Amino acid sequence: MQPLILLHGWGFNGSVWDSLLPELQNNFAVTVIDLPGYRSRPKVGGMTLGEMAEDVAEQVPESAVWLGWSLGGQVALQAALNWPDKVSKLILVGSTPRFVQGGGWREAIKQKVLDDFGKALIRSRETTIGRFLTLQMLGAKMSGESRELIKKLKLSLSEPPLNGTLEAGLQVLNETDLRPYLGSIKQPAHWIMGERDQLVPYSAGEIAAGQMESGTFTVIEGAAHAPFLSHREQFMEEVIRFGR
Repeated sequence: MQPLILLHGWGFNGSVWDSLLPELQNNFAVTVIDLPGYRSRPKVGGMTLGEMAEDVAEQVPESAVWLGWSLGGQVALQAALNWPDKVSKLILVGSTPRFVQGGGWREAIKQKVLDDFGKALIRSRETTIGRFLTLQMLGAKMSGESRELIKKLKLSLSEPPLNGTLEAGLQVLNETDLRPYLGSIKQPAHWIMGERDQLVPYSAGEIAAGQMESGTFTVIEGAAHAPFLSHREQFMEEVIRFGR
């Protein structure tokens, strides 16, 4: 089966994918990766984007599909640039080449918004993640199943990252700008964005896809920053269709 690498976003860990694993494992040879500093994985060097991408690349087979959510998407993009033999395709979920406005880029949040969110997460991770997960479900009906999923996710995310991990990740989100390199990425790349995403406007994925040699884009109506949680069926259809 086609190897599939799953990369979580900032503040979370690989357990965020747990509810999707049974179906994904029926279609792919899945490897869930914790980024450096999460779930007791050691940090690497200065915790730069390049160092995180290298750390992941050393753990995975060649010619894999890399699916990255948010910060994980930027790690996947960097790996496609630096270790192209490791990456056959990219699936980029709620991700962006640049998280903050600036340099002529308006398809992003303001610096202060990201900084305030980061400070809240660092100060009270459990409360902030709980609120964040609830917001992701607002695009869908909050069924008993949705509430149970949020409860399980909060439990699975109870182990905090190592000291300094969140701060280093926030710096990467603040400083990374991959726009100049998108045209150099040759692998097919599919951007899956949420229509109601308040952290990464869906237009960021649309523009980025248009700047890539083999970029495609889809927006999931009603979804926010985590469409794989709120709109699982549509999300899985996109992943299976593109990844296999």
